[in-house]
Amino acid sequence: MRSAPTYFGSGPGKLKAFAAAIFVAGSCLMSTAASASFIDRPFFRALPLVVVIAATEDEANGGVAPVAVDFNLLTPNTSGAAAPDLIGADGFVFNSNSGFAPGHNADGGATRLDIENELSGGSFGNPGGGDIDFLEPTDTLSAFGLDEATDVNTRATRNVSRFLVVSNTAFDIYAQASNLVRSGDLSALNYENIGFRARINRSGGSGAGRWGDAAQNPAIGGNGLDSELNDLGDLSAGPTKIFDGGRKTARFPGSLLEQAVSFNIRYALSLTSDASSNNAYDFSMGTGTLGADVTYTVYTP
Repeated sequence: MRSAPTYFGSGPGKLKAFAAAIFVAGSCLMSTAASASFIDRPFFRALPLVVVIAATEDEANGGVAPVAVDFNLLTPNTSGAAAPDLIGADGFVFNSNSGFAPGHNADGGATRLDIENELSGGSFGNPGGGDIDFLEPTDTLSAFGLDEATDVNTRATRNVSRFLVVSNTAFDIYAQASNLVRSGDLSALNYENIGFRARINRSGGSGAGRWGDAAQNPAIGGNGLDSELNDLGDLSAGPTKIFDGGRKTARFPGSLLEQAVSFNIRYALSLTSDASSNNAYDFSMGTGTLGADVTYTVYTP
């Protein structure tokens, strides 16, 4: 306990002693002041994510593109399961052009046929700017010369659809064929008569339709695309793995389109039950329709 100040003398001297005592007491209080601290914990976690970029619908139903139609969270504790989709609405593929046009509506035309072994002419034109693999009334064809080897066949590059995938982690893709439709002379055909082939393009397009400049091949480190899948019969029993990924698509910093790769899916009409052996239409097959829905889903690796 501090003693009370001693006063002595009279007049100004007494006041000076009192002031000095107050100063000393203040100094003691400042030197023994209490202190406190607190903690902050900055923390970031980058979760495994896969974004699928495609169209909202086909061209006949007002589809727009490019749009992120799937936003898949690949939770590590659900390996081999379909990844939760935060968007939750099914998208639609692009057409086969290098840009981002929505895929065509198959009810509006027909599968494109090409002339084979023509002697002259037979040039196909697409002045309407639609899908080059889709035969429409606005397309053109020049007269052609023919002999015993000339024929009409399905387009060599077949019916092609595309969608883009961008990811910060490895992922798998499963596909399932369903809702088979058939009519006319093609009513006897089945899923096995629709050929299937998948390819990956790491980059492509031009101008506003460019993608993949900051991407890498996501197949490296995994098994990649399954080359044993030849027709939709291979995909009709249930979800079937078509792609086994080994790493992310993003290689360098960039936008979603710059870090995306393209999955190109080609379908073909086949007279045989195994479409891998004969991808060709023949006039003896007659007329009719054959089609199905194919649903692609991102899975956790």
